[in-house]
Amino acid sequence: MAEVRITRICKIGFSSIILAALLGSPAFAKRSDDADLLKMYVKARIAESANRPADAAATYAEALKYQPDSQLLASKTYVKAIESGNLALAVKAVRALGLHGAVDPEMPLLLFADAFAKKDYRTARTALLELQSLQNFSFLTPLLDAWLDTASGENPAINLVSAKQDDTGIFYHQEQSLLHALARGHETDVIPLINAIVDQNELRLAPIRIIAARHFLAVGNEEQALQILKQNRTAAEAKMARDIKAGYSRTHAQKVDAQVGAGFLLHRLASDLGNQRAYFPGLVAALTAGKVSPDSDYGHFILGEAYSNSGNNIAALAELEQIPDDSVYALQAIIVEIAIYVESKDYVAGHTRMEKAIAQNPEDPELRALSGQLFQVSNDNLAAAKAYEQAIILAEKRGLPVSQVATYWLALGGAQEQAGLWPKGLESLKIANEMLPNSSSILNYLGYAQLERRENTDSAMAAIRKAHELRSSSPAITDSLGWAYYITGQHEKAIDYLEQALAGEPQDPTINEHLGDAYWTVGRKYEARYAWKSAKLFAHGEGAQRLTKKIDLGLSADFVSP
Repeated sequence: MAEVRITRICKIGFSSIILAALLGSPAFAKRSDDADLLKMYVKARIAESANRPADAAATYAEALKYQPDSQLLASKTYVKAIESGNLALAVKAVRALGLHGAVDPEMPLLLFADAFAKKDYRTARTALLELQSLQNFSFLTPLLDAWLDTASGENPAINLVSAKQDDTGIFYHQEQSLLHALARGHETDVIPLINAIVDQNELRLAPIRIIAARHFLAVGNEEQALQILKQNRTAAEAKMARDIKAGYSRTHAQKVDAQVGAGFLLHRLASDLGNQRAYFPGLVAALTAGKVSPDSDYGHFILGEAYSNSGNNIAALAELEQIPDDSVYALQAIIVEIAIYVESKDYVAGHTRMEKAIAQNPEDPELRALSGQLFQVSNDNLAAAKAYEQAIILAEKRGLPVSQVATYWLALGGAQEQAGLWPKGLESLKIANEMLPNSSSILNYLGYAQLERRENTDSAMAAIRKAHELRSSSPAITDSLGWAYYITGQHEKAIDYLEQALAGEPQDPTINEHLGDAYWTVGRKYEARYAWKSAKLFAHGEGAQRLTKKIDLGLSADFVSP
């Protein structure tokens, strides 16, 4: 994709220098209530340090009333208002900053969204002029202008043509053209474009396929909606197709209009910025999208993800909980929720959330598989194996694609292997390989698990060699092949592959340890200890203890890497 051009947002921090500047400003010095203002500033800073952005935003805003000409306070208010999701306060802060000529590139989006939601299209166009002048997000101007045309009954064609001329705008042009055609009731004309999007079957295009399918449901064309969803590329599309066939079309029906179209454009922007790790402007985009199109499950998901990316997990969870259980995005929301709990190591809350989800959808194989992943992360591999077994049963019952069922068998084999259920794990891995014989991931795991136990080395070597042929760019698979050569006594060949693997993942402890063992075996002892020391920087538990012994005593049969 073409990358969105952005300028790094400056989040003005608290320091003694900044505080001194505030106290020394003429406007501050003239006020008799300067002590109260200082107390508010300190209070806001304490809330900020305690990761309470809503409290910080409210206190900065209160301080701004005392000193309305303070660019510092306006900036602090703006940042914390965004981080806490207070869009109304953020808009006020942007207007205050505008008086100082201190508007950042993404700020006009807030003014646009605020005006659009009020159907004040003249003010919305003025905001787009400012967006254009600040350049970073200027590619959005004709695309958003086109939705203002549609909302006000004008023809958006000229703006759509203009958007196509921009290197970044063209990246959004195809799906925006589709949405405009649907919004104007040109369903028949747009079928070739829809078919092209369906045939591309790209993961990124799943949300636009869902929006298009919803539109056709709203105009009473279930057949076309199912045609759009026929590839079942994502769990969301598969769920929607199942619901339609089960007679629940009305649940998902929604016509495309200016709200839906403009909101989706901003949702896309938020997602793309998040993928580029531009988390703050991504959150701005997600919040503005929610203002433009407030009743969107996809929007709740995107905003929840944006909050999570920005470190506001409380707001993220609250946003994700707004997605109904029957939404096509319910599973994706749960995945993000579980990731939040895992990141904070709150496994109890994670398991509680999974139990609730499974109780509501006991026949859902994806939920069982997600539960298995959670059990593995929390080091309960026996429970993980049981969850994957249930996922397989439900997946086969539902008739899911062979590729998906095979990944469940791979996960089951991995959980069984880690739980000490060998050779059951081997049997599961072999089933996965039979179902999907050209999967590099399955082949690599199948081969490496046997090599670790020094069993079936010939067939294990063959599996890893085939995995490497399929995906030679993978450092993990290249490491497996190098280690296979080491175990079979081909040490120089092992070093060649292990060095290639290390070049791709220089901080990986397993690769470093393998390479150290190989170096020692061929007499390159200085390099071996260097590799082991590098491995130890990122190792833990038994691995770290084993590396310490190697570094101190050298390699012996008892210290060889598994």
